[in-house]
Amino acid sequence: MRPPGGTELRAAIGLSLALALAAMLGGCGRKPEHRVLVIGLDGATFDVVDPLLREGLMPNLARLQAAGSSHVLETIVPAISPPAWTSATTGVNPGKHNIFDFFHLSKTGPQPLLTSALDRRAHPVWHFLNQDGWRTALMNIPMTFPPDRVDGFFISGFPFGAATSGYTYPSTLESEIQPYPLDLFGESIRAGHEGQLLAHFRSTFDRQAQVAEQLMAEKPWDLFWIVFTGTDKVMHFYWKFADPDHPEYDPELAQQYGTAIRDMFVRADEEIGRLVAAAGPDVDVLVMSDHGMGPIYRELRLFNWMKEKGFLGSAASGAEIEAFPPGPFSGLVRVNEKGRDFRGAIHPGAEAEDVARRVRQGLEQLRDPETGEKFAERVMTREEVFHGPYTENAPDVLFQEAPGLFVGRRPQDGSPDQNDVFGLPSYSFSGFHRPTGIFVASGPRFSQTSGRDTLSILDVAPLLYWLFDSAEPSDLDGEVPDSVVRPDSLASRPPRVDPGRLAVIPPDESFLSDEDRETLESLSYVQ
Repeated sequence: MRPPGGTELRAAIGLSLALALAAMLGGCGRKPEHRVLVIGLDGATFDVVDPLLREGLMPNLARLQAAGSSHVLETIVPAISPPAWTSATTGVNPGKHNIFDFFHLSKTGPQPLLTSALDRRAHPVWHFLNQDGWRTALMNIPMTFPPDRVDGFFISGFPFGAATSGYTYPSTLESEIQPYPLDLFGESIRAGHEGQLLAHFRSTFDRQAQVAEQLMAEKPWDLFWIVFTGTDKVMHFYWKFADPDHPEYDPELAQQYGTAIRDMFVRADEEIGRLVAAAGPDVDVLVMSDHGMGPIYRELRLFNWMKEKGFLGSAASGAEIEAFPPGPFSGLVRVNEKGRDFRGAIHPGAEAEDVARRVRQGLEQLRDPETGEKFAERVMTREEVFHGPYTENAPDVLFQEAPGLFVGRRPQDGSPDQNDVFGLPSYSFSGFHRPTGIFVASGPRFSQTSGRDTLSILDVAPLLYWLFDSAEPSDLDGEVPDSVVRPDSLASRPPRVDPGRLAVIPPDESFLSDEDRETLESLSYVQ
């Protein structure tokens, strides 16, 4: 168990007092009218789901949609799991919660560091729900390792670094759920091993589902939130087997693996039905994803492009590094600023702004020489995307690839195209993230409507606060979506805001104690 420090200490004290008060009242404290179940299907997109609904292959999701409503869910920028799920759980944008990517930069060395929940600088919804007396069951939500102390239980989601334990709260839960497969990070698909990887994805999904059903039945809870990442992973690696237009489509392999994506979503639908049934009647159910997914046919090797354009110098050439891609994937560019970045070379202010402007201009004009396609669907500066005290930690330029395109790694040394700016995807992905996911709401407090409007992933946390009649923090960026909630319910009980309750943790407030750091090092997480 991690000893609390800073904000966590005050939260622990508050939680203890709340539990003590409930005990004094003889267990007759306030209870929700009915419980809330959130099922996350990482990466799910209506592009995949709708054909399966039409074929009758996802009957449980179809019933939820018919009894409630479905919506396109617009995700955060960049459209990757760490900032997306963190925005869903906190209700604030990355400029406030400080999670921008799987990796973040250090001032003390050139290598990016793996991001963890300890880099999150905003309280998730369960923090305040626990304060208000609601018990939370949280399972496999990405970017939640190490786990928070909660009134209820917590099983962290990936990434875990090198850690193989310490992922549950309470710590005793870890032994109760064995064997439990942790979601891996950095997987790839290798020729001749397609079946092995697919079997791993399926067995991981099945065991996590089994544990969820067990804990749902055995543990008390008011909010149960689980995320399955198998839907995301199978689309990353098996899209090419179901897409004859993909440059790596192989008819023989398609015979074996062409239904991998369909089968995973059919299995996910089966699990939706089992979890909804296990949750009991009168439960409010949300099914959501963190982003969408689509095929990738061509790749921009961002490192090579920036080198070609002179942004990436080298010690040998004597040229300064003006800007660089901070991570292996996604459209992110960081200006190499003095006083901010390791070996920063560019002066803050006008000089840094000029570098960012030239990067942006170059990306806006960039076209694939083979296809003539414009590469970037949109290019943004961080100030256009984020706001909040941690915006300084964000990439300076962000861009969303056009459909079918991908920002990838530089090919391995020795590859014939290692210096090319464009080419086929050099990583083993054949599908990658798109900006819109899915959101389906069904239950006693939700509207029954047809058609689909667009919601923001930032609206998820405010909706949960409203469902539990819990005052939301005053600094949230989302709002309760009135197209989801029954008008009479919303009119009779408008959202409550507590001006003194803040989700964002101020930059000058430390929440990581020396003991926390020692615990992390013992888990082999801090490298």
